[in-house]
Amino acid sequence: MTLIEFFDKDTIKNILSVLTIKPDRIVYIYDSAVTDDKYFAALKKCFKKHLPGIKLEKIPVDINNVRDIYGKTYDVIKKYGDCVMELTGGSELMMIAGHRAGLDGHIRMYYTDIAAGKIMDIDDPDFTMDTVRLTLDDFMDAKGAQFVGESHREPDEKNYDSILNMCHYIFKDLRNWSYTCGYLQAVNSVMEYGLNFSANMTFIHKDGRKYRPNPGMLEAFEKNGFIKNLSMSNNRVSFTYLYPEAKTYMTTYGLWLEMFVFISAKRLGKFSDVKLGAMIDWDAYDDIRAAGNEIDVIIMENSIPVFISCKLRGISTPDINELYIQKKRLGGWFSKGVIVTSGDDKIKNTGTFKKAEEFGIIVLDRKDIKSRDFGERLYRAITEQDIVALKWRRV
Repeated sequence: MTLIEFFDKDTIKNILSVLTIKPDRIVYIYDSAVTDDKYFAALKKCFKKHLPGIKLEKIPVDINNVRDIYGKTYDVIKKYGDCVMELTGGSELMMIAGHRAGLDGHIRMYYTDIAAGKIMDIDDPDFTMDTVRLTLDDFMDAKGAQFVGESHREPDEKNYDSILNMCHYIFKDLRNWSYTCGYLQAVNSVMEYGLNFSANMTFIHKDGRKYRPNPGMLEAFEKNGFIKNLSMSNNRVSFTYLYPEAKTYMTTYGLWLEMFVFISAKRLGKFSDVKLGAMIDWDAYDDIRAAGNEIDVIIMENSIPVFISCKLRGISTPDINELYIQKKRLGGWFSKGVIVTSGDDKIKNTGTFKKAEEFGIIVLDRKDIKSRDFGERLYRAITEQDIVALKWRRV
């Protein structure tokens, strides 16, 4: 079978039907103004994993010339006697000319409802086909991007309960968590102590600033299995980290919210892919091995990538702008963005929250993260957002 596709700037339109229909050959009709072959190199990489024997051809057209689009599409239909066409991608003129060529060539033509995860025959309303569920790696490969590392290792599943318990404790007392984390960071910046910590209860940094931990916070860390042998006497603090990652957790202020969102999404079991602290090289074909943006949490919801930014503080307009650019760069129109914050912007309906709504960014705030059903709240917020309506609003 030969599948005719109209190349689109939205990655999902270029790969979803191909990976679902599984043709022997894929022919892309594309804008002749696209001169960089890296886009098709990326698609080949994606298909190689799933359809190693597929043949990929590409045919440039003048996208403002209906006759050119029609003629070259019809030529493909006549060249290969086993063609089907998928009409989701490309410009409006490409769809019009392609449809006309398909009618004249008497071939089956499909349309993909990406949001619903269905492929439909445009001439047979009774025919539907469920699309495959794309992974994050599928998206990255097809986009020409790649994961180049992670800012933090994903926590071991055996530690999920203790991490979530500590998250809820921290979220209820952010001020004392700030004091304690600042103290541990200050000590860590001037002395190397491995997993065995020992320092004055009041620590004076070389810049003159004083730091002091909250005893109750340290006791909570011991109770939840992050440290042992805690001693707070004679103006000294000493303890032992139970494992290396515990030290990272206790000296990284905002990591707890990232882990909370990650574990909640994983445990819910309704998302096909969940990744923590992803470092992305946005252009894997520029021969520069440089990390681009860090994304706190990425999940896949029914083949739609969802980019989540975690802020253990209130949110700002630059936070919204950054997330909007990130999600559009990788996911295009068919992607979603979520900001999870310890602030109360949604509760108070602040101007920043209204800005997020304007940009189609979902906000979950202090009330949500303090709830025991955060995973379900996250899932509902994502699945109830109408991605098609956002597309028509051009956000």
